[in-house]
Amino acid sequence: MSENYSFGLKEKKFSFLLMGGGAILAIIGLLFNLDNPTRIWSGLLYNNIFFMILGLLGAFYVASQTVAYNGWYVLIKRILEAMMMFVPVAAIPMIIILFFGFDHIYHWGLPGAADHDALLQGKAAYLNKPFFFGRAVLYLLLWSGLVFMLRRNSLASDKNASYSLYKRSKHISALFILVFAVTSSMYSWDWMMSVQPHWYSTLWGWYCFISMFVTAMSVLYLTTFYLQKQGYLKDVNKEHYHDIGKLMFAFSVAWAYLFYAQFVLIWYANIPEETMYFALRIEHYPMTMWLMIVLCFITPFFILLTRGAKRKMNTMVLGAILIIIGHWLDFYQMVVPGAIANMAHGHHANHPGFVGLYEIGLGLFFAGLFIFFLFRNLASAPLLQENHPFFKESQVHHT
Repeated sequence: MSENYSFGLKEKKFSFLLMGGGAILAIIGLLFNLDNPTRIWSGLLYNNIFFMILGLLGAFYVASQTVAYNGWYVLIKRILEAMMMFVPVAAIPMIIILFFGFDHIYHWGLPGAADHDALLQGKAAYLNKPFFFGRAVLYLLLWSGLVFMLRRNSLASDKNASYSLYKRSKHISALFILVFAVTSSMYSWDWMMSVQPHWYSTLWGWYCFISMFVTAMSVLYLTTFYLQKQGYLKDVNKEHYHDIGKLMFAFSVAWAYLFYAQFVLIWYANIPEETMYFALRIEHYPMTMWLMIVLCFITPFFILLTRGAKRKMNTMVLGAILIIIGHWLDFYQMVVPGAIANMAHGHHANHPGFVGLYEIGLGLFFAGLFIFFLFRNLASAPLLQENHPFFKESQVHHT
């Protein structure tokens, strides 16, 4: 019954087309922004973070389902594993972007930035270059190492049906969740929230997590749908799609809840150092802000609300695509506006207002790179982990 995916010419062409077309658009956009290094480096930063954390959330879902003794997802587990293997791929570019782009993104790290700034002086024990880079390296090493361990243990089960391998996977998964619980918030504080060091939100870590989790579920849906259209994963049925759809719907609503909670509490309190985050984006990036809300919440809410809609493949595919685009815009508005405003020392910076050729090109390039490694990793092992203790449960799954 074992089936192996063949990474064909069609998929390779598609990924290379995205990378090539994206690179061309990004270069054209770059030529118009040579005088704005902050936009250049912040664009690279949020795109690399977006696709790396997308892979990390694949690992999180595998780990969470393993420790929860959940079996329904086993038929699509190898897709999640292929997603998570992008984390080590993106780790090296992440260090390069942070190292060379640091002075163009993070105002707090500039010489003399804290001299007359009591707030930055108060945060100096945490926001300083050595500790910042030390944490970044630690996150990437821990994530990459645990991802490799999860993948290696999973592949070992293809040759050995020993229950001890499953027990080991639970131990690795528990360790991963422990590390993830801490680092999933800390990376978002370090790499994104500290772009505007005078602003903070206690919901930020959860907000970033939910944004990427619903995106990961959307990618899982699209990949499962595509593979089945190509004749693979024949045992995956509407019950599996329905469950992924329920996660997409639930976390779209959860994202909207956190977005609104963060917005309304800050706005109602009317404290300048808190309202500046939303004021900047509403004033200078209104199209990005409202389009993001439409794509991340309003559209998926009405598309995915009913049980019947979650069982209509074409409807779900549309919903998944819109969710991915919406949360890509979400990450754009988390990073770029604040970086540009801070480096120009205020709201009078030359704000682009919306994503341009440069950001779109980078998004397409990273998407192509992610798709290439996703399908390459799918082809490197059997699509089905048949020796998993819950394999049969996944085959007969129903909701």
